[in-house]
Amino acid sequence: MRKKKETIEFRYYEVPQDFPLIALIGERWVTRYGKDPMHFHNYLEIGFCYFGEGSMFIGKEEHLYRAGTITVIPKNFPHHTVQYGNSLNKWEYLFIDTDKFLKELLTYKPVNGNGLSERINSRAFLTSVEEDPIFASAIRSIFEEMREKGEFYKESVRGTLASLIFQLARKNPADVVKKTNVIDDGRLEAILNVLDYIEEHYQEPLKIGELAGVSHMSETHFRRVFAKFMNISPAEYLTLVRIEKACELLVKTDECLEDIGIKVGFASTGTFIRNFKKVAGVAPRRWRMNVREKKASSVNYNVSVLKGW
Repeated sequence: MRKKKETIEFRYYEVPQDFPLIALIGERWVTRYGKDPMHFHNYLEIGFCYFGEGSMFIGKEEHLYRAGTITVIPKNFPHHTVQYGNSLNKWEYLFIDTDKFLKELLTYKPVNGNGLSERINSRAFLTSVEEDPIFASAIRSIFEEMREKGEFYKESVRGTLASLIFQLARKNPADVVKKTNVIDDGRLEAILNVLDYIEEHYQEPLKIGELAGVSHMSETHFRRVFAKFMNISPAEYLTLVRIEKACELLVKTDECLEDIGIKVGFASTGTFIRNFKKVAGVAPRRWRMNVREKKASSVNYNVSVLKGW
């Protein structure tokens, strides 16, 4: 039975700077599902059920799952898995930074990346191997590549992921895309709107009062509600987003620190460097050198966020 009153958590995942996804695979995910509370992630989640059965709660809706079920949960969609009985269930998951991947994929193609991202993240749904064998095959292929890590596995994953992304967009036609009201909690809906706003405006000199205005709350109330759902303050989350964007520029460009800091929304180079060290543990110049010397394959953020599982 689903609990009448649930806590909702934000769970933050990190993908490598040189790769658009992470895969949660293996025996760790043969377990009993249902003890974790309702939660949402910062990336698109695709789940594959190998065995077991139960209910997937996506906001206000309950969906039954069984072996062969595939779940597609966009970022910022509250959800929760509750199995039936006490036997073990097995799932594996992909967490995909769709925005990063679309930017890389569409640099030379006449396709509206923003429109695709909106379509991909417009709704959560369940499908199955029987209903959608091609979609299922692409997901399983990525899992196997990530499991084996053979020669050129990253290139192979990127190719399969491109097909997967376009299949997802096709499932959400542009003329019927509509933002789903996912849960009966106006406060959470307001916070999700703020997360979207920060993603679109992080380069601007945002103030907490402005974000509170987006949420239609007083600044004091907004700070309290944001921290309750996110386990991090609005200012800390904004800084985290800006540092993530800075890391992308540090890896992919030779731009100077001054320009990068300004591009991601910091008022001065000193503020940028100070906040980068606080989040990543090292100064941005050293972080860039470490990555280029292959001493760091992904960002190690030291932030007070519930990171993953």
